[in-house]
Order: sequence, then C-alpha cells, then structure tokens
Amino acid sequence: MNRRCFSRAKWVHVLFFCGVVSAWADGDGLWVFLRDKVDEDGVIHAWDGMGKVHARVLQDIPVYSVYIERLRAAGFMVRTCSRWLNAVSVDATPAQKALLQQLEFVQSVRRVRSLLRPEPPPFVGSPVARLALQDTYGVAFEQLAQVGIIPLHQQGFTGRGMRIAVIDNGFHYINHRAFAHKLNIVAQRDFVNGDDVVTDEVEQPITGDETRSGQNIHGAQVLSIMAAYDPNRFIGVAPDAEYILAKTEDNGSELPIEEDRWIAGLEWADSLGADVVNSSLGYNIWDVGGSYEYADLDGRTTLTSIAAAMAVKRGMVVVVAAGNEADVSWHYITAPGDAEGVITVGSVDVPVGSSRSPQIANTSSRGPTADGRIKPDIVAPGQGVIVADLRGGDYVRSSGTSFAAPMVSGICALLLQANPDWGPSEVLHRLRSTALDLGEAGPDTIYGWGQVDALAASDIKIAAPENAVALAPFPNPTRDGSVYFPLLVNRREEVELSIFDAAGNLVFSRDWSMLAGDYTQAMSAPKWEIAANTANGLYFYRVHSASLDQSGTIAVVRR
Repeated sequence: MNRRCFSRAKWVHVLFFCGVVSAWADGDGLWVFLRDKVDEDGVIHAWDGMGKVHARVLQDIPVYSVYIERLRAAGFMVRTCSRWLNAVSVDATPAQKALLQQLEFVQSVRRVRSLLRPEPPPFVGSPVARLALQDTYGVAFEQLAQVGIIPLHQQGFTGRGMRIAVIDNGFHYINHRAFAHKLNIVAQRDFVNGDDVVTDEVEQPITGDETRSGQNIHGAQVLSIMAAYDPNRFIGVAPDAEYILAKTEDNGSELPIEEDRWIAGLEWADSLGADVVNSSLGYNIWDVGGSYEYADLDGRTTLTSIAAAMAVKRGMVVVVAAGNEADVSWHYITAPGDAEGVITVGSVDVPVGSSRSPQIANTSSRGPTADGRIKPDIVAPGQGVIVADLRGGDYVRSSGTSFAAPMVSGICALLLQANPDWGPSEVLHRLRSTALDLGEAGPDTIYGWGQVDALAASDIKIAAPENAVALAPFPNPTRDGSVYFPLLVNRREEVELSIFDAAGNLVFSRDWSMLAGDYTQAMSAPKWEIAANTANGLYFYRVHSASLDQSGTIAVVRR
C-alpha cells in the first residue's frame, strides 16, 4: 500500500509516553533541545540541534527516557517529545528556566510559539441551490471539474490504498451524511485533551463541552472536501483513501495552538505511514510576546517549518494552506508554508456559470518567503467552495485557503495512486509544471505556478471525442424507470434536457454541466426519471447545448 519505508508500531508509543494535558496556567512553554540520543544498544549519538539533517535511522530513535525522567524529577511538566528534533516541550515557571541551562544533557532552550488564527474570510455569493447539477457529484461538481478531478475518478483513481493525515482542530464527522458511506479512518488522536476521540465530547479537560462550540467543525469541513461520499449530492476528491485524524488545536484559548502539538501530530502521522499530510490551520504567527517575524519565514527558523521539511525528506507529501492574510498588515504566507518541499496552496474562486478565468481570493496570502522563494506553489478553489454543514446536516459555502489545501491534498493522493513510484519531489514538480498559468505570465507570488490541474499532472491521457454527438435515447419505448440520453462531448458543455407531452406541456427539465468525454453509458448519461403518475403515450424530447440541438420522441408504455 505504502511506498515509504516505516515502522508503524515501533515508535508510536514514544509520542504518548511524553504527552500530558496542560492548561499552561502559570508557566511558559519551553522547547528543551537535548545534546544526544541513546539507542537501544546503549550507543550515544551526538545531536547538534537544527544545524544538521540527521539520518532517518537516528531521527527515529526516541528521546532518551532517562532525560525525560530527570526533567520530571526536577519538577518540569513534560508535554510532548519530538524524536525528529530530539527535543522535549515542558511547562516551566520563570524560576525553573535558569535550572534548565544548568543540566548537562540540555543543549539549548527555546520558547514554544503560540499562533493566533484569524477568522476565515466571509463569503458573499450565490447559495448552494443555484448550482447546476451533474449526476453523482451534485453540488461538488463545479469545484471538482474546475481542477480536472472528475476524469481521474472516471479512470478509477479515487484514492484507494493511500493514507491522508489531517492535522486540524477536530473532526465532528459523526452522523453527517457526507461521511455515512465510505469514511475509512485508520487512526485518530486528540493531542489537546489526551484521548483517542476527535469528535464532539463533553467535559473535556481543555476544550470543555465541545457540543456547544465550534471546536471540531473546521477540521470536519476540511475532511469533507477530501473524504465525502454522498452520491447525487456531494462527492469528495479522494473518497476511497484512508484517513488519519490529528486534533491539535484548542479553539477556546486566545492562543489556539502550540507548535509542539502540531509537530507531535506530524510525527505520529509518519509513524502510521501517511502518504499525504494536510494542514489547513492557516495561522497568523502573532502572539502575545516573543512571536516569529516575517523575516523568520525562511524555511529554517520556525520549528513547524523545520518539521514539515523533515517530513518531506522522509517521503511524505505535505500540503499546507498559505493563509488568509493578504488584506491585513501581515500580508504574507504563514508557517509552515515557507518550508522547503512542502506544497503551499493559495485560494481562487469558482466562477460558476462564467467563462472567465478563476481569480485569486482577496485574502489569499502572498509570497515570497523571507529568503525570496516563490510561494504559494499553486492555487486551488477555496473561495466560495462547498463543504459539509456539520451542524445543519447538509452543505454550505465557505471560503479560505483552508479549503483550497485539502483539494490539493486529495489530488496528491490520486496522483500517488496513479503513479506509485512518485515521491514528494515528483508530485510537487508535476503540480507546478502542469498548472494553469493565471495572473502574470510565469510563476509569481500571488498564484504561484497557477491553478492545479489534476488530470494534466497525472500524466494520464484521455482523448476527447472529435465532435459533440447526441445518440438515440434508450430504452425506447420504455415501460418504467428512466430513459437515458447518451452523449459524446468534445468540450465543457451546459446541456439541457426537456421533455414535453403531446399537448406541448413541459413535464420535465434539467441542466447538466458536462466535461469533455464519453457519456454513452447509463451511469453517466443525462436521464429522464419518469414519475409514477406519468401517463402512457408519446412524449417529445429536446437535448440542447451550445453545440448540440437534437429532438425526437419517446414512447411510454406502462405495464
């Protein structure tokens, strides 16, 4: 299933051995970087912090348990451990900080950064009901069709065998129709409250009564973009993939997330063999004192970016939201979008019913990185896209790079399914080199290399028909059920099917948005679903689009 080499069970316990739930009431969160690691044979391996990329076999050695116990014995509350960074995050009072520097196994100490997330931008536009529908995909059709996902689905690439890890604020997927059919969760972990439940709970030690808050909503909406399977209403990008859910953000505090939880979630996903990681947190890196500055977004300074780059080197495709900062003073992308090798995604709109090109969202964060690299890498639909309405039970429009990122994460799973020998660098190269160039010619710091094109990136060739053709409907005559109207479409078409009775009264009408392709089979052709009270007799039909206009008769003969 997975092309990467990993040990799924060997190191998982390491992540939880260190973890405790802490409200951070009186102390500061500190990263304690250690001087060495000790392997299971007792061999000491020197560790020089962030200055060197250590071999993977050394990265996988857990933080030395003796050091952890010494920290606890000294009165420190240990939160999480990072085997990649060889570091422990602790809760320390001001009086304890000086003690850390005196411990001979401690190399350096650094503050755990807290990241403040602004609210996503509001969306003002047409309601969901106004979208033209296409059978099976329903209201998701436009956003999937815009980036070439549907042809890959038609070729059988739906994410089967791929594992996607989602790092977010929680996932209230229980009971929503989007997840009722196929949602395949292989693991879930709440790094905030310290349990294995990521949906709504009451009396949580940190997040309280989650049924009365939005704690687990954002992550579930992100998940719906990828994993939903609600035929004829909403289909996600990769409904057959396996999912790993990491809840790392506390919505209720003024500083919603600490980087240690994010890194713990990333390392946990790696231990479970994630092929793709989606991080749609979109954080503005300001906090109350000691924040990162824009100059720190060089891919080598923020710990989340360092960890993300390590994850890429370990074989995971890491996709992150660029952020929603373009129209505020910060303006630029946020960490870990500056990391080397990660796929940073900006947001464009979905121009429903229009022939114009997609346009960048006003809020979509701009590049470059502090060291001058082009970011974002690509853009995807994120402004006015449709996601699961977790409290209402249906679907709703929403906006933000948070929703553009999972569009790309799902596409990455399809690409890896279609091309099992690809790794993160091949995926990034294909996404960039095949993107639809928008804005100024060539890559820029607004659109990156352009809008993602899943079909083009996959390197799968699908020939479009030379001409648009409407074939004879079937079955004709019909006794019950449906009548299908097979088509060959050589470009995207808005196809209208109308049925009239012998007196000229309109008895049925529906529009389909159709991409170039073969719609001659019953499962894909436009259809007239005959109502139970339809009388026997002769009916007239018309199939009409910009390049088609065919009419004829249908005989309905009831048994």
